[in-house]
Amino acid sequence: MGLFDRISDGLSRSRDKFKESMNVLLDRGPDLDEEFWEGLEETLILSDVGGAAAADIVERLRDQATRRALPDAYAVLDLLNDEIAATFTAGGEDILGGQPAVVLFVGINGTGKTTTVGKLAKAATDAGRNVILGSADTFRAAAIEQLEVWARRSGVEMVTRERGADPASVCYDTLERAEAEGADLVLIDTAGRLHTSADLMRELQKVVNVVRKRSKLPVHTVLVIDATTGQNGLQQAREFNRALDLDALIVTKLDGTAKGGIAAAVSHELQLPIVKIGVGEGIDDLRDFNAHEFAAALVGAFDERFDADEDGLRGENAKEAAVTAGERRRDVLEGAPAAVEAEVAEEAGAEPELAEAVVPAAGEPVLDAQGDVEEAFADAAREVAAEPADADLLDAALGHRTHDTIVVETEEDTPAGLEAAEPEPAGEPEKKSFWKRLFD
Repeated sequence: MGLFDRISDGLSRSRDKFKESMNVLLDRGPDLDEEFWEGLEETLILSDVGGAAAADIVERLRDQATRRALPDAYAVLDLLNDEIAATFTAGGEDILGGQPAVVLFVGINGTGKTTTVGKLAKAATDAGRNVILGSADTFRAAAIEQLEVWARRSGVEMVTRERGADPASVCYDTLERAEAEGADLVLIDTAGRLHTSADLMRELQKVVNVVRKRSKLPVHTVLVIDATTGQNGLQQAREFNRALDLDALIVTKLDGTAKGGIAAAVSHELQLPIVKIGVGEGIDDLRDFNAHEFAAALVGAFDERFDADEDGLRGENAKEAAVTAGERRRDVLEGAPAAVEAEVAEEAGAEPELAEAVVPAAGEPVLDAQGDVEEAFADAAREVAAEPADADLLDAALGHRTHDTIVVETEEDTPAGLEAAEPEPAGEPEKKSFWKRLFD
């Protein structure tokens, strides 16, 4: 599976939620009126893109729609991916891109910091880098043991102390060991801290300050966010950024949520780049972040809509369905191909060989009492199936005869002979078939 396919698969729940909301919006029509713009902004907010980012995206789309004279909503949506991609803050390539660095990973409990550190260590080792791990999460049960497993998988050294030790001292030892070994990448896992606890945040500030003062390598502080937390993740990012002056973000668990838009909300509001995203539990599921690929995977394309058998669209886009319906009606009015009408006849239960009998003559449209062309064809198909021997009516339907010449033609039936014929006494009213009612 390719890189984009894996990201797209991981964001499928977020994309489905977004497209479901967009399809509801598009069902109202493609007009670029105020209702559309308000609905688009609301859809973005409900997808956890955030109020500020959503307003910015819609404002830029409005401006482009005016300057480029875009005709309808679909033309606007063609630009949506690019505008969402532009919402993300660029940068962060030097953090994990191959340059020597010390990276501290912070975040609340359960965001996946330890797993992220382990996956990054494996990827960096496979790329030929000299990596050292620091286990500064000395409070959580089994945190040290969990990181040790990743260290063995990656074949890297890990520095730790006994459980309950001062995490700042672990960071200090890790930096000394990295200098002695000549490591070019130091990854330090810190304990989860609730952003609502001032005391815990002050302890974390101490850890970060020690690393920044002691390290001879550039130090980067990266916040790991669990995408399933939605808008609460934005509040977490605000508090951590206020306390630690963050450098970048990693967004995890995007495969298990319909709130993937939170990545755009945090990056846009805090002006922080996203360096990695987690789209699965596998060791290869921590991916480099690409704004355009992420936006395309989050939004998807609007040339397909959800399966809607109940309304007869059968998976077609609303715009394409409307065009198809218009072409079908025009074909009916102007003289539809036999293949199209054969389909109608077969749906009505007629034999395939009788389907050709349902093709109308060119000229005036054939309408029943309600003016429904397709219903007229369906009625005709049913009656043809019931009375296949009515050759006169079939010929009339095929355009061989008109409503002025539906008579039994013989050699003696000349216009004069018809005029001289005595009228027959009126009998009981004849029950007329569809074609007789049509041409009378």
